[in-house]
Amino acid sequence: MTLRSRLSLLVAAALTPMVVFSVVAAVLLQKDERDTMARDGIGRARSAMSAVDAHLRGTLLALQTLAASRTLEAGDLPAFHAEAQRVLRGQPAWVNIGLISAQSEVLFNAVYAFGKPESLPPTDDSIANVAQGAKVGIGNVRGGTAVRSPTVRVHLPVAYGGEFRYVISAPLNLKYLDDLLQAQRLPEGWSIVLVDRKKEVIVALPAAVTGSAITPGLREAIERSREGWSRASPAEGAASYTAHVTSDLSGWVLAIGIPVDYVERGERRSFAIIAVGALIAFGLGVALAWLVARRIPG
Repeated sequence: MTLRSRLSLLVAAALTPMVVFSVVAAVLLQKDERDTMARDGIGRARSAMSAVDAHLRGTLLALQTLAASRTLEAGDLPAFHAEAQRVLRGQPAWVNIGLISAQSEVLFNAVYAFGKPESLPPTDDSIANVAQGAKVGIGNVRGGTAVRSPTVRVHLPVAYGGEFRYVISAPLNLKYLDDLLQAQRLPEGWSIVLVDRKKEVIVALPAAVTGSAITPGLREAIERSREGWSRASPAEGAASYTAHVTSDLSGWVLAIGIPVDYVERGERRSFAIIAVGALIAFGLGVALAWLVARRIPG
């Protein structure tokens, strides 16, 4: 082996621990950065879900005010129907107000004239829950007879003297939930979706059909934990990381999708810098070794 070759190997041996150390340091740094990104993503999802919960609590408060009506307590349903119509005209966040009896009959819908009771349409478990004593029922996506387009409903049980008498139901105008997602002002390329307990879309950005199924990867992540951070498969669309949280109030889930490039671009940049630096250092070392070898007499 020539002197130049030996000096080149010596340079490589000297640089290798530095390169290995740099790679290990970069891996640890990127893990910390990815953990930070996960915390930030979950934090954003919590903030957005808090806005949704505040909207639902506002609906509940308004329904509680309506439930305190003396005409309802007196059983004067025509007068309460007229009162509900006045409230609905001033409440654009709702698309209807319905009154349901303890016997599961629809006593009226405020969008229609007062008429005869009718059977309760197929529904989710939220009405059954309030009938069994739950303080509030927040439904899954479904259509109905009065409001045919898919939406979600807030159900408030009404009791007098400890006796369950009625359920007041308010189907929500989904535009206001969509506005809450818009208000999050996520960076370009990010996505956000609000999902009901059946894992069906309520509202989403970019827009998705209300009632459509979510991706298998997101469903699996939601079923695995109430809150978390996961990586979506490229087979399900654009590769992304997803932060999701579950509301204690409604059981709904809010998920934010973050493009892989946004999360991993720092990692790729770090490794590119290390690779370029290692090549430059090795090249300079070899050049210096050859220069030294030329000055040493053979």
